[in-house]
Amino acid sequence: MKIVINALPYFSYQGIEYFLANLIQAWPANKDDEITILANEISARFFESWPDNFKLEIIKFKKIDKLSIFIFQQLKLGRLLKKRKTDLLFCASLNCPWLYAKKIVTIHDAAPFVIKGESGQIGKMYWKISLFFAKHFSLHILTVSEFSRQELIEKLKINKDKLDIIYPAPPIITTSYKNQAEIKNPYVIVIGNARFRKNLQVLFKAYSLIKNEFSDLLLIVIGKMDKEMKILANSSQDPNIQFTGFVSDEKKYKLLGGAKALIFPSLYEGFGSPNLEAQIIGTPVICSDIPPFKEVTGNSALFFDPMSPEKLAEAIKKIILSPELADNLRHQGAINCQRFDWRESAKKLSEIIHLYENPADK
Repeated sequence: MKIVINALPYFSYQGIEYFLANLIQAWPANKDDEITILANEISARFFESWPDNFKLEIIKFKKIDKLSIFIFQQLKLGRLLKKRKTDLLFCASLNCPWLYAKKIVTIHDAAPFVIKGESGQIGKMYWKISLFFAKHFSLHILTVSEFSRQELIEKLKINKDKLDIIYPAPPIITTSYKNQAEIKNPYVIVIGNARFRKNLQVLFKAYSLIKNEFSDLLLIVIGKMDKEMKILANSSQDPNIQFTGFVSDEKKYKLLGGAKALIFPSLYEGFGSPNLEAQIIGTPVICSDIPPFKEVTGNSALFFDPMSPEKLAEAIKKIILSPELADNLRHQGAINCQRFDWRESAKKLSEIIHLYENPADK
């Protein structure tokens, strides 16, 4: 089967790119499949290894930006795939060629459609059009949790028979990252961006409520320093709140390994991979009590009301003051991570793709 994996729309390593790179690395061997990763010069760097029947092909652009890639996907990619007699295109997001119908599309969550302020007017229009074509010009749609599956069925009116879950999983960790961060002060950590739904303002307020009691405690904020994050950083008057900008996975894991806790205060997510990243490294998780986090972490995290800085401040204090609670969360987190496996997820994805194999090719 001739399969193309679409890595063209990506030029910043974040959640979707993490999802795609790990699926490719864990893909089951099948010598009968011919699989091409179609990437731009930036996204090609996201893939460190792949099975023997994969190849990486780089499409060069004069300028790698959203507009250039959008034009290529809508005007050229479909014709290229047809010319090569591609059997199926796998897209890890809604960023895909609209009219090419032999594709599987991934919708991680319904945030662009249900969260006010998530996108501007042009963004809203783009996502609505992309959703229309995903519904009517795709073979199958994937998502990343049961919560997102229900959101897509109920709020986006996607046919449940066309929808499956491919769970993300923790990274494969082969070394200990405990106390490797070279930060002398105790600290808690948050990973994300400055979008409203990430709820950083509530975290900053909670931190302000405890900083007199824990004067040496730092708050480390990991996330790309885009326009919104720079505004947030510039408005912060507390030197104990430190913004790292984008960091490599290696540095992120080192920072997680030395943290008292990961704090994930989001109001809305589809899955929440940082929870599992922290747990596999052995860091306790404090997260908002939203449905996807309860689905993903079960009883292995300390939950709080994301609308209440006071509840979050209380949760942070509990972790700091109770080593027994922290150790229990580490233990439960390690057990929780065993529920998720990139190899199982990649195997399920491969099986879904092969549902659309031409019988003559089998």
